[in-house]
Amino acid sequence: MRNYSIINSSKSQLPRLWSWIRILRNLVWIPMISLSLVFLAGCDDDDDDFSSSGNTLSISDIQGNWIANSATFTAPQFTDILAEGATVTLAIQSNGRFTFTMMMPGEPDDVTTGKLGFDGDFLTVRFDDDDEEASFFISLINEILTLRGQTELDLDGNGVDDFGILELIMERN
Repeated sequence: MRNYSIINSSKSQLPRLWSWIRILRNLVWIPMISLSLVFLAGCDDDDDDFSSSGNTLSISDIQGNWIANSATFTAPQFTDILAEGATVTLAIQSNGRFTFTMMMPGEPDDVTTGKLGFDGDFLTVRFDDDDEEASFFISLINEILTLRGQTELDLDGNGVDDFGILELIMERN
């Protein structure tokens, strides 16, 4: 009889054990689901660090058409792009969309498009044909726009982009 009462008491404990397991399962799953939803909501547009205005400049300050009076690229070697006969222009729309054009004599124009924004004091560039972003130092003094940052260009025409530092000093066109 005693053994029977132990079996009965353990059977009566089984529903209680399952209810504890359900409670513990909910204690684990509810926070995990909530955290996942918060993470996904935070990743919605990934524009947290991409604004139309920075600490000192905004898109409205730099919108317009620009032409380079100095354009250099330092990769393995230093290249004065304008001395090679190139013309470099930058057109910035009020919504941050841009068109960067490098025209080399005897070659098709190299046109790059994307969107500009600010992350503090830096100009952030999102290229239409690349998932990567680039950040450029930017200054605007007396209508002279200076941009300097790391990017990739194929200046030697071998079909392979070289990684280096591009510096543009531009005036409104």
